[in-house]
Amino acid sequence: MSGVRKIGKNTLYLMISSIVFSVISLILSILVGRILGDVAFGKYTFANAFPQLLTVFLDLGYATLLIREVSREKLMSDKYINNILNFRFFLFPLIFFVLFIAINIMGYPESTKNIVYLFGIFVFLRTLSNIFLVTFRAYEKMEYEALIVIFTITLRLSLGSIILFLGYGLIELGLIFIFTAFVEFIIGLIICSSKFVKVKFRIPFSFIRKTIKIAFPLGMLNIFGIIYVRIDTVMLSFLKGDAVVGWYNAAYNLVLGFQFIPHLFMNALLPSMSLYYISSRESLQKTFEKSFKYLFILGLPISVGLFVLADKFAILFYGTDFINSVSALRILAWDVLLFFLYTCNGFVLISTDRQNQMVAAIAFTAILNFTLNLFLIPYYSYIGAGIATLATEVVLLIVYLYINNKNSFNVNIKKILLPPIVSCFIMGIFLYKFSEIHLFIQVFVSIIIYFALLIILKGFTKDDFSLFKKLIKKH
Repeated sequence: MSGVRKIGKNTLYLMISSIVFSVISLILSILVGRILGDVAFGKYTFANAFPQLLTVFLDLGYATLLIREVSREKLMSDKYINNILNFRFFLFPLIFFVLFIAINIMGYPESTKNIVYLFGIFVFLRTLSNIFLVTFRAYEKMEYEALIVIFTITLRLSLGSIILFLGYGLIELGLIFIFTAFVEFIIGLIICSSKFVKVKFRIPFSFIRKTIKIAFPLGMLNIFGIIYVRIDTVMLSFLKGDAVVGWYNAAYNLVLGFQFIPHLFMNALLPSMSLYYISSRESLQKTFEKSFKYLFILGLPISVGLFVLADKFAILFYGTDFINSVSALRILAWDVLLFFLYTCNGFVLISTDRQNQMVAAIAFTAILNFTLNLFLIPYYSYIGAGIATLATEVVLLIVYLYINNKNSFNVNIKKILLPPIVSCFIMGIFLYKFSEIHLFIQVFVSIIIYFALLIILKGFTKDDFSLFKKLIKKH
C-alpha cells in the first residue's frame, strides 16, 4: 500500500472513531445539562477537569515518545509498551493521594469530592488504555483504536442515558464511566497482547532513568497544555460556583467537539513525518504546508459559523437554562481556528525533535493563561475566562510559527489566506442575513457556498486535487 493510501486509510479510521467519540461525548454532556441542570453540569465538568490536572503527570510524554520511537523501530515496542504501562501503575497511588489532599484542602462539599474521586479513577483507567491506543498508532493500525473507542463510548452513552433517565445522579454516572473505562482497558490489553506485544509485569525504574530526559520535555507539553485547557474550569468553580462553570463549559464543549479534526489528521501523519525528518526534509516541508493549508480551510468556516449562530447552537443543544453560554461561545468560537493551526505546528515540532523549544513556549503560555484568568475571572467571570483562553492561544500560535520558521519549516501564509477569508466573509453574510431560516438548512447551504467560492477563487490548486484523487484511488 502506498504512503498516501496508508495515510488516507489511517486518517479515515481515526476520523470515524473521533467523530463518533466527540459526538457521543457531546450528547452525553448535553443530557447531563438538560436533565440535571446547570449546577449539576458545572459539577460534572469540574469533576472531569480537576483530576486531569494531576493525572497528566502519569504520562510525562511517554505516549508521544512511544509513537515516535516505535514507528521508527518496531523492535522497541516491547521495551516501551510494557515499561510505560507499569510506570503508570506504580505512579497512580501517589497521584490519587495528591488528588485527595488537594480537593479536601479546597473545601468542597462531600458530594463534590466523591464525584471527583470517581472521575479520578476513570481518568486513570483511560491513561492505561491510551497506551494500547498509541501502540496501534505506532504500528499504523488505527482500525483497532477505532473499534475500541467506538464500542466503549457507545456503551458509556447507553448505560449513562439509562442512569440519567431513571433519575440517578452524578455518583451513579461516575460508576458507569469507571466501568466502561475498565472495559476499554481489557479490550485494548487483549488486542495488544495477541497482535503486537505480550504485556508483562516488570519494574520500570531502569527504563525511566534512561528515557526520562527525552520523554520529560514531551510530558511538560501535556502538563502545561492541561493546565491552560482546564485551569479556567477549576478557577471558575472555586471563585464563581457551579452554575457559572456549567454555562462556560456548555460553550466550551461545543468548541471542543471540533478538536478531534486536527488531532486525528496530524496523528495519522505523525509516523510518516517522523520518518521524513530522517529521510526527506523536503517531504516534511511539503506535508507541513499542506496540513496547515487544509486545517486553515476547515477551521475558519467553523469559527465563523459558531460565532454567527452562537445563540441557536447554545439553546438547541443545552436549552434556555444555558442562555448565558451564548456570549462565551461567541468568544470561544475563534478557538477552533487557533487550535487547528497551532496543533499542526506543534506536531511538526514533535516530529523534528524540537520538544524542548515547545516546552518553553507552552510553559510561557500556561503561565500567561493562569495570570490572565487570575485577573479577569474575578471581574468578568466566564467571559474573562474565554478572553484568557483566546489570548493565550494567539500567543502560542505565533510562538510555534516563529520556532518552525527559525528551523526552516515555514508556510507562505499570505498565499493561502485570501480565498478562505473571502469565501468565509460571504458565507457569514448569508448566515447573518438569513437568520430566520432553519438552522440545519443554514448550515447545509453555508457549507455549499463556502466550498463553491473556494473552488472558484482557486483556493485548491491542481496539486491539491491530484492529492485528493490519490487518497481515494485504490492501488
